[in-house]
Amino acid sequence: MIRSLLQVGMTVPELEVGRAFYELFGLGARVSGDDLVFRCEGSAQELLRLMPGTRKKLSYVSLGTNAPGMASLMANLQRHDVAIAGSPFGPMGGIWFRDPHGDWLNVQVAEPLPSDAAAPAEINAPGRYRRIGTRACDPSSQQKKARPRRMGHLIKFSPDVDRSVAFYTEVLGMKVSDRAGDVLAFLRGSAGGDHHIVAFAKSTHTGLHHLSFEVGDIDEIEIGAQTLLRAGYKDGFGLGRHVGGSNYFHYIRDPWNSLAEYFWDIDVIPEDDSAWISMDVTPQEVTAVWATTPPPPEFVVNYEERD
Repeated sequence: MIRSLLQVGMTVPELEVGRAFYELFGLGARVSGDDLVFRCEGSAQELLRLMPGTRKKLSYVSLGTNAPGMASLMANLQRHDVAIAGSPFGPMGGIWFRDPHGDWLNVQVAEPLPSDAAAPAEINAPGRYRRIGTRACDPSSQQKKARPRRMGHLIKFSPDVDRSVAFYTEVLGMKVSDRAGDVLAFLRGSAGGDHHIVAFAKSTHTGLHHLSFEVGDIDEIEIGAQTLLRAGYKDGFGLGRHVGGSNYFHYIRDPWNSLAEYFWDIDVIPEDDSAWISMDVTPQEVTAVWATTPPPPEFVVNYEERD
């Protein structure tokens, strides 16, 4: 059923503070009524919506499916007595309902729109020589910027990871890629694709742990992170490489203490996933193959206020 991540909506107390952060992060902003919406360069896909409110809150997650998937989802929602509601956040297509912990979900018959991002950088690797006779870096490389290509995934806090996993797999048709007991679980779409588009981390209440955006190479990860750090934003965790998903990463704290991640080179799981063996290991074992520093204690803290 669920095949993709389309959009995330957040309520924040200061829209312009959010604009400053996410524009420096590399996204483009435009005003939409009372809200701000953000896109990657060269794409019409509205990935992030900031709405004015008294405090920061993860307000909704919008997911994509196809027409047969929507029909199956509607039947599943009825079977599990999940009520369909009108849009709580203004005009927006698709259907709306709440997950077991009261968080809003939107599902649309849609796929993420493509971007016209530049071709990936050529790399020299043992047995694979693609860049010969040209420099990878010269003085102009200092002007390079992070250019997010798409929003890859989000991790949500959950007071009951097992219950969240049961709902998102049994009702929404998603699949578990890897997990760390009842502390952390990574879920992919029903038709394969990225290792995870939604994940759950254990906390006392719901909230946003991080949003993650794909960039073109490891240089862009660090150029983006260093740009934000020089501007005074707080470091989160990184540079490093995860075990769950295998992606390189660097996290930066947004103005409300959630995390924004640059990533590159994530695992992709085919629709025929018969050869994929899901891990169930400790949180420490799934966190990183290596990292420049250990994850700080606050990396797992939920800074959103409880409702």
